[in-house]
Amino acid sequence: MTHWQGIVRRGRIMAVLVWCAALAMGPVAGVAQAAAPATTARAAILVDGQTGQVLASQHAHRPLPMASVTKLMTLVLAFRAITRGQARLSDWVPVTEEAYRTEGSQIWLEPGERLTLRQMLTAIAVGSANDASVAVAQFLSGSTAAFVTQMNREAARLHMTQTHFDNPHGLPSLQHYSTAADLARLAVAAVNTPGLLTVTSAWQNRTIRNGKGGTLWLVNQNRLLRTYPGTDGLKTGYTQAAGFCLVATTLRQGTRLIAVILGAPTSAARFSAATALLSWGFSHFQSVTVVHAAQVMGAVAVHRGQVRQVRAVASRSVVLTRPRGAGGARVEVALPHAVEAPVHAGQRLGVAHIATADGVRTEVALVAAAEVQAVGVPELFWRFLREMLVVGI
Repeated sequence: MTHWQGIVRRGRIMAVLVWCAALAMGPVAGVAQAAAPATTARAAILVDGQTGQVLASQHAHRPLPMASVTKLMTLVLAFRAITRGQARLSDWVPVTEEAYRTEGSQIWLEPGERLTLRQMLTAIAVGSANDASVAVAQFLSGSTAAFVTQMNREAARLHMTQTHFDNPHGLPSLQHYSTAADLARLAVAAVNTPGLLTVTSAWQNRTIRNGKGGTLWLVNQNRLLRTYPGTDGLKTGYTQAAGFCLVATTLRQGTRLIAVILGAPTSAARFSAATALLSWGFSHFQSVTVVHAAQVMGAVAVHRGQVRQVRAVASRSVVLTRPRGAGGARVEVALPHAVEAPVHAGQRLGVAHIATADGVRTEVALVAAAEVQAVGVPELFWRFLREMLVVGI
């Protein structure tokens, strides 16, 4: 009998110690850490870009105006619609009178003209175009108001409890605000949205018409794209009320961090604050894969199956960002004694609970690695007979 078979027969929960030379949210006992750098911004936060673990924060739950950082939600909803097949990058997006009359940064859209959705999203991400934001909102939801409702619905789904959107672009409104902590949640969703980083990582673009037979030269205001290696997003913002804002994300050697800066006094201050936080984070933390997707975590007996057991594998990878020099993570695998055939590939069988000494908790579903068909009565009879003969011998 194998080790895993013994576990299945007894139907017990197994605890596996996974030791990693890495670290996570907050200080760990026995691991010395320098304090995170303070900023001159009104609020700031640094989080792990894969799990959202908070690594450092400063007034992160203070509701503040967010300016054009708003457009990050517009981009998330647009790329999600593309992923779901509800829109295509090649779709033509018409320009309405409302889009044309939108103030602030723009690409000077004209009523009745059309640009592709790819061009509109590029204009939003690189040029921070307010008029393109309205055009995309109306194209995706039928009206700006309906799109704003969708923005707030998504904010609620992401547990952005101190956020309210009043428009898709970020122009000032008393009913338009967020917090650094909430925007960090949105940023985690953004970096995990297929296609979105392809537009936020561009520091310039010259593919969009200028109405005079040439093309516009759009330059991304996120200077970290050029000055801080590994940066591939996400969005800047500025209004007089909001100050200088930034949501930046950087990927280095498998570790992705996100810094949110709200209300910096100058443009240079927001970038220096984000750079200081990111550099501190990369110096003190690193991401380690504790469980790999499809990793075998155990086996479960299958009653009346064509095979006697099925392997239980992790449904996804689990990556923890841990303080450098910290201890390991404990993985508790909970599986049933047995399941009834048929078993479908990907069928949920159990769960693995993951915990670290400093209180980080997460879990991953364990699923069947393969399909197991049920056997008929004749096969069950012969199986029973063979077992009786073996016992008799």
